[in-house]
Amino acid sequence: MKTLTRILNLTCLLGIIFLMLPKTECYAQNKKMSDQELTNESTAVLYGKCSKVRSEWNENKSIIYTYITIIPEEYIKGNLGPEAVIAVPGGRVDDIIYEVSEMPVFNEGEEVLAFIWTNPEGKNLVTGGFQGKMKIEKDSKTGKRVVEGIGIDMESAKEDQGKAAAIKPEKVLLEDFVVKLKGYAKN
Repeated sequence: MKTLTRILNLTCLLGIIFLMLPKTECYAQNKKMSDQELTNESTAVLYGKCSKVRSEWNENKSIIYTYITIIPEEYIKGNLGPEAVIAVPGGRVDDIIYEVSEMPVFNEGEEVLAFIWTNPEGKNLVTGGFQGKMKIEKDSKTGKRVVEGIGIDMESAKEDQGKAAAIKPEKVLLEDFVVKLKGYAKN
């Protein structure tokens, strides 16, 4: 009987300790990728307008995917046809929200530059999670289209002897960025 009492007391104590632990959120980890790495890892790189965004369950209702249809203005690398359909894990179906951290969010009507890789099952996914989607905006002063580049400074990373490079977002002209990515796609 004493042994049973000790086991119950220990179980209660462990339960109380567990309840007192701070709650933390878990996030997926994405490797920080340069523009060149994103281009090299991608099956296709394009920019265009999001014409449709819809979420639905997969066949066995174990995960929700959001499917984004992009009408490409130009392919920088590869070609997925006149409409590129990209699948992003996560989304909302009826009252159920399935969230996946580090995934980009697309909105109908927005212009984007997207890095896409095709998995062995033929599903087009965003390369590098949130890094693989860049919103295209008009510069308020010039009226020209700009994109916020990731701007990982690979030279600084080498100087830091392998330490993670800081992400330094910077707005660059879309046309200049496209030329840069086309150079990477040729290599």
